[in-house]
Amino acid sequence: MSARKVNQSEWALPLLGKAFDRFFAENGHYPSALEIDSCPYLCTSRLIQLKFGGIQNLRKKLNINFTSYGEGEHRKALWKKAGKLSLEGEHTIGRFLIERYGEICVHEEKRYGEGLNRLDFYIYAKPNFAVEIFNTSTIHGITGNLNAKLKKYIDFPYILFFVVTGGKFSQSQIDRVISQRQADIMKGTMKCMTQECFISYCLQNIQPLSFTIS
Repeated sequence: MSARKVNQSEWALPLLGKAFDRFFAENGHYPSALEIDSCPYLCTSRLIQLKFGGIQNLRKKLNINFTSYGEGEHRKALWKKAGKLSLEGEHTIGRFLIERYGEICVHEEKRYGEGLNRLDFYIYAKPNFAVEIFNTSTIHGITGNLNAKLKKYIDFPYILFFVVTGGKFSQSQIDRVISQRQADIMKGTMKCMTQECFISYCLQNIQPLSFTIS
């Protein structure tokens, strides 16, 4: 079932119910508004607003037990899960960087500028570069995180990688988001990549320093 192939008038309650059940089977929870807009087999949240009076009303009609994803225990669970995934992503990237470039060349939480900005990782290599990691499961989340980080690091003088963890994104999806929304403010020294593409890029293009410690 693809949302692109379904006429707006065909989005009746039974069809949406099947789509919501499919999302639940794939993700372990029903979709939020942002997840609805990024899901390829669901209609838009705007259409749900027009036809059913909003997502909370639709959930009631579908007999979903709770109606607000912005309140209570579900919100706490989502934040806890996001925090855990974010830490897991940082640990994975950190282990790779240390194995690739050596512990002495990998600096965590390195301060940048005169404010409170701290880079997740700064690496001495050929050439030097920095890494900022963020976790999101939605396309909207990529845009929001990039907007915030670009404001902080727009004047950063070295290569800076924004590494996306948590979502099942392809590199082409990320590239498309940047070309549509951030292309004008992303400097040539900045790259936004999936975790897999980042690791592959480092292995192929950025060599570790050659030195001995006596």
